[in-house]
Amino acid sequence: MSKMKLGLLFPPEHTEEPIITKLVKLDLSINILKASISQGNQGKMILEATGADDDITKGIDYLKSQDISIKVYTDSVIRYEEKCMDCGACTAVCPSGALVMNTDTWKLEFDMDKCVLCGHCVSACPARAIKNFEEITR
Repeated sequence: MSKMKLGLLFPPEHTEEPIITKLVKLDLSINILKASISQGNQGKMILEATGADDDITKGIDYLKSQDISIKVYTDSVIRYEEKCMDCGACTAVCPSGALVMNTDTWKLEFDMDKCVLCGHCVSACPARAIKNFEEITR
């Protein structure tokens, strides 16, 4: 089983189609992390797909066949350890528990598997030691 976070950008004509249902029929487990969809407008969605590697590949191929732009997230935030003060401000706003303080070392730890790509940590960091991955790759 593999898990992959995908950013989808789809044209207005696909906002009425059951895209998630079709992905589920390809034996993928889908967790929608963030979505902004309005009928007749361009749609944006970030989801986590879990399934066999072949099924994930089939799902991505299906999305591409529907003219949906896909971004695979291997990282969601970039933490600059040299700037980080390990103050923990980001942990207070992290809804998923992806950012936590190790109480043995009092160092910040990040778990990408738990990250829901909300970006709250970026604005909470007083040292600006965390950047949104999309911000870096623009």
